[in-house]
Amino acid sequence: ESRILWGEDEDPLHRGCGSKFGFTPQGIAVTKSGGILICLWNNEFGERSSGKVISIDGKLQIFIDKNRPLYVCPTYIVENGNGDICVSDVRAVVVTDAGGMLRFRYQGNSSSNNFDPYGICCDSSCNIIVADMKNNKIHVVDKDGEFLYHVTYDGIKMPRALCIDGNDRVYVGEWNSDAIKVIAR
Repeated sequence: ESRILWGEDEDPLHRGCGSKFGFTPQGIAVTKSGGILICLWNNEFGERSSGKVISIDGKLQIFIDKNRPLYVCPTYIVENGNGDICVSDVRAVVVTDAGGMLRFRYQGNSSSNNFDPYGICCDSSCNIIVADMKNNKIHVVDKDGEFLYHVTYDGIKMPRALCIDGNDRVYVGEWNSDAIKVIAR
């Protein structure tokens, strides 16, 4: 069965995104309690680009911290085992607590400004695993934002999509590739 959960129709439950409302969905995650979180982007570029994270029931909206926008273009999202909400954004992973308060921003572990986060997942130890597409590597960061290590392997090229199974095996989809690679740690 297919049904609209969120979109451009007149049902109040579905209101909030789409071109009519100025935001389009970029990422989606199901929480451990069965809730749905959505990354929304305003379809603008440069200085005007902004985004937010909402729960589909409307009880949570995350978009600002200390009068500054939290997100530029939130793309991938996951709930960590400790309840934190982890979002890959432009040049940063933004982590808030379950109530939307900013915990930290991880901007890569080098002084260069080319961190390019995309796919994101969390392991059973609440470490955050994020694909760094431009730099051909995967970052592993602890639940408090401290860099732990890079995952690299022969032939890694533009990792973009990530997910993890119950045995902490990370599945990697690469940009412009037809293969799914598995990293057993």
